[in-house]
Amino acid sequence: MINEKIVLVTDSNTKRTEASISDRNLEGNNSIATQKISNAIKNCCKEFQMYTKIEDFVDNIKQHKNDLIFPMKYGKNTPDSKSIIPGICEGMNMRYIGADDYTHMICNDKYTSKLFAKQFGIKSAPCFLVRNFDNKEYVIEAIKNLKLPLVIKPNFGGGSTGISNNNICFDYDEAIKLCEKLFYYHEMPILVEEYLDGQEIELILVGNKNQVVFSQEVQLIMANKESFDKEIWGFETKKIDDSSIGFKLSSYIDECTKEKIHCLFKSFYKMEFMRVDGRFHNGEFHLIELSPDCYLGDDCAFYYAFQKHGYSLSDMFEFLINNGLNHYQL
Repeated sequence: MINEKIVLVTDSNTKRTEASISDRNLEGNNSIATQKISNAIKNCCKEFQMYTKIEDFVDNIKQHKNDLIFPMKYGKNTPDSKSIIPGICEGMNMRYIGADDYTHMICNDKYTSKLFAKQFGIKSAPCFLVRNFDNKEYVIEAIKNLKLPLVIKPNFGGGSTGISNNNICFDYDEAIKLCEKLFYYHEMPILVEEYLDGQEIELILVGNKNQVVFSQEVQLIMANKESFDKEIWGFETKKIDDSSIGFKLSSYIDECTKEKIHCLFKSFYKMEFMRVDGRFHNGEFHLIELSPDCYLGDDCAFYYAFQKHGYSLSDMFEFLINNGLNHYQL
């Protein structure tokens, strides 16, 4: 039992029954997930309070100066959406769980996170970032320098926001048209990257700048397939109907690459936990994205890793919160 009052700042969205690539608010926890997460945290702490609106949290912030804040607010896919609550906490000198605002800014930017990972020797698919269409001929030429098929996605945000199962393009004209659509809908740079076939794997990490205390690889299973040659994990199977999704423990990542990922994790001043998504392609790990803002419900890869080590959902949150408290003792 944690002798702290935990203040959860999160979403409570309606469970989605439909979506489109134009939707910009697919990532937040739905009300069912929020209830399960809240109950799990309540069971491991002295006192609990929750906010689902940032404005309400800010209005009452003075009464939480001595509490421990757990940011889990996603909101619309913008460059700073994951950084708002950590930034408020930093500015008010308040304790909080999870990554700081700088870490979220780097990792929420898919293109920048690939450049960051490259400094640690971590590979990713060849890509091009479409910042605008002011020089359309240059954009077209750059896209055509990539090998088909291509995956097109908004550069900011997670939860497959703007990413349909159909965001894999097998010809350049189709890819350019989809880029233009997403640029119009999401008003942000669009990432174009080469599709890599292979297994989709996620490395679940917990720790701090000095050490990794939990590291477990999990493999995605989709429609009973363990290796993918033309599939991506779009919002249809992530947010609408996830009945075809499963997980299993795996060990594709070699120890050298795993150590590189651990070094990346520890390079951030305040990380605490993260999910590292990638494809195992031609015998090597290739990064897809870094997620210190990963979903923590009972139906995700992150909890699956803990469950396989004997943790209940409440046990997992107690582990994460105690790990976060360690940051303030370093």
